[in-house]
Amino acid sequence: MFTQSSIQAKHSFVFMMAIILMGLGFYLGVQDLKLKQLRNEARAVAEQVVSFRAWVANSGVVWVDQLSADFHDYLGEKMVQEGEKIFSKNPALATRELSTIVAKSSTRATFRVTSDDYRNPINAPDEFEKRALRTLKEESGQGFVENIGNGKYFYAQPIYVKKSCLRCHGDPKDAPRDVIEKYGDKRAFGYKVGDVRGIISVALPDVRAEEVASSFINPVTLGLIAVAFLMSYLYTHFSLIQRIKSLTKKTKLIAKGELNTPLEAQLDSSDEIEHATHAVDLLRRSLIVSMRHMHKED
Repeated sequence: MFTQSSIQAKHSFVFMMAIILMGLGFYLGVQDLKLKQLRNEARAVAEQVVSFRAWVANSGVVWVDQLSADFHDYLGEKMVQEGEKIFSKNPALATRELSTIVAKSSTRATFRVTSDDYRNPINAPDEFEKRALRTLKEESGQGFVENIGNGKYFYAQPIYVKKSCLRCHGDPKDAPRDVIEKYGDKRAFGYKVGDVRGIISVALPDVRAEEVASSFINPVTLGLIAVAFLMSYLYTHFSLIQRIKSLTKKTKLIAKGELNTPLEAQLDSSDEIEHATHAVDLLRRSLIVSMRHMHKED
């Protein structure tokens, strides 16, 4: 059926298919751009958390002179002067306090640090985090795990054990007294440098594809695309289809015996239709010569 259709019908079909394929390609490109945008944003948050934890770990603990109203947990305490105490926070507690503060702020991204070998039940991983932990432990070199669902983007990045971590996560005999008193000597010990201790889990609101597209698509861009498509369609219609129709019509007239039908072609052109017109004109002239010879013989 398609092969029997006119060139104009075929061209319209192919033209529409090209538009559909370009639209599909654009949509897939926007989806990929959206995912990369979310991933980069989540990775930036995770790297900031890594830097914050490293700062606390390098200091051993951080001391504060008062506890936040939203976060009362601490590792140890000591008296600095009569009636005044200061409180210590290890990397886990300092990070969890920061996570609590961020969760109550207006920032887009929220994060938490979790592990399959957690000390505090509050840090227990959810289903996505459990899958991420398994993947990051089983697949060496896997840099991150991500997922989109329920209108959110989820990202998990591994936390590797460093030498500074071994004091609290190596041999329990070497652990600070405050750590043993608070958490005991059974959980989250026995790690070595390079092990995956846990993950930094980041959550972001999912971004709609149209929001991403609007960042680089504007009326001027759409107008230029429309003009390009219109130019392509008009060129094909008038420079090819209409000229072929005209040549076909004149060729039919010649076939009916109207040998004086004018056919003009530019001989110095590289245009294939001009060449076809010239070939038909040569055939017309040959027919005229043949007809004259036949009349002379009669």
